[in-house]
Amino acid sequence: MYMSNHISSKYLRALVEQGNFSNAARALFISQPYLSKFIKKLEDELGLELINRNGTPITLTYAGERYLAYMDKMDEIYLNMIHEMQSINKMKKGRLKLGINPILGSHTLYNLLPQYISTYPGIEIALVEEASNVIEQSLLQREIDICLNMLPIFNPAIMYERLYEENILLVVPKGHRYYRPGQGSSIVDFPLDTHSLTGEKFILTKQGYGSLRRITDEIFYNYSIKPSILLETTNIENAYRIANSGVGLTFIPEVILKNNLPSESNYYTIGKPTFKYSVVVAYKKGEALSAPALAFLNMAKENYKEDFH
Repeated sequence: MYMSNHISSKYLRALVEQGNFSNAARALFISQPYLSKFIKKLEDELGLELINRNGTPITLTYAGERYLAYMDKMDEIYLNMIHEMQSINKMKKGRLKLGINPILGSHTLYNLLPQYISTYPGIEIALVEEASNVIEQSLLQREIDICLNMLPIFNPAIMYERLYEENILLVVPKGHRYYRPGQGSSIVDFPLDTHSLTGEKFILTKQGYGSLRRITDEIFYNYSIKPSILLETTNIENAYRIANSGVGLTFIPEVILKNNLPSESNYYTIGKPTFKYSVVVAYKKGEALSAPALAFLNMAKENYKEDFH
């Protein structure tokens, strides 16, 4: 019964967010006729219309709004019950739904995951690797319990605890006019006026696909830099490799250097104080963490307690 109600609330929210049946069905990975039939059957069972079909985009009726409000309460009660059962079970069994920013997947996560699996062998782990905005939305929709992400996070409904900080680096490839042959791959402060980067060709991550682009845009804004954006990609390592080929500049988190072979590029920090990114464990505000999620949070904080002050 609970799962049926949970699905109905998920479908209604998708209709409101997407604005029509076709877009909602696509987002839910179901057919439009199935979604229409499901909502109509639900309305027939309740004897009320839950959505306004005449307007564009689709909106909820008052009954629809109240239905979702009650579903939220049911979700909260159900989750509290599951969390208490897991605590009673003393972590012998359970499930952790963990979101992860892909940048952190090959470094931070694998500093934590083997230890977690070894400590709690009975906990099943469902790993969701998505861009920052996607996993933030997943937190709010209770599709994941907790996530590893990077700041900035602007949504006030998401709480987080910092694990560590690393530099954001400007990558200057060999052959560029700002390249210094004797510097090698040492990380140093950018020696020129940062505004001089105006007009330079950049390979950037796409907007909406991660925290790095948010920080990059902040650098451009703070120093009145108007870049010539040569290419945008969803993959930071792609941007790094393309920049190393000599076609333009890019920004990367320092962790990318740890996960890739050294190149002949120069690496510069930007700003005083330097721009950094903070790695955090994030979770939904106002909701109790499940026992597996709380255990992951505490393990992560313990692992990195010397790295962030």
